[in-house]
Amino acid sequence: METHANLPLALQKAQVAFGLQTLGLLKATRQRWYELGADLLAEDVARTESALADLRSVEDWNAFAALLPNAFWQTSQRAVHVLQGVLQTAISNQSGLAADYQRIMLEWQQASVRALSTAGNAMPIHTALQGMLSALGAPHDAFIRSATVRPNPVPAPGKGNGQPHNAS
Repeated sequence: METHANLPLALQKAQVAFGLQTLGLLKATRQRWYELGADLLAEDVARTESALADLRSVEDWNAFAALLPNAFWQTSQRAVHVLQGVLQTAISNQSGLAADYQRIMLEWQQASVRALSTAGNAMPIHTALQGMLSALGAPHDAFIRSATVRPNPVPAPGKGNGQPHNAS
């Protein structure tokens, strides 16, 4: 027998699962950006080492003068490559995040509906507790609140000296 007391637990479990899956998606997105950054850093280190090797191999002024235009061209190509990588990562991250988030939302909705459906078909908690308390000798209507309204008499307005006011 299930009671309404299980409803908050089922909904809380669905909420926690939703939160953890959302955090997992954000972690995967951060991981992709991290990998892009690591790749860019590795390429920059390799490019710097190559430029230093080229600089060390220079024997005359003409070879040194040729290094500058070559470095400019390589830097321009590098900027285009970096921009392409950033755009591809951004598009991939957003597409994957949107699709996975829709899946997670659907799973959360289904878990919430199952929890609410189960609670809708369950015995109310006060009925279960009433039965248990009745077995212990408590009155059978311990959880039923009385609908009687106690009168709240309004005192007669006074004159300000503690004496009741006489109506004419």
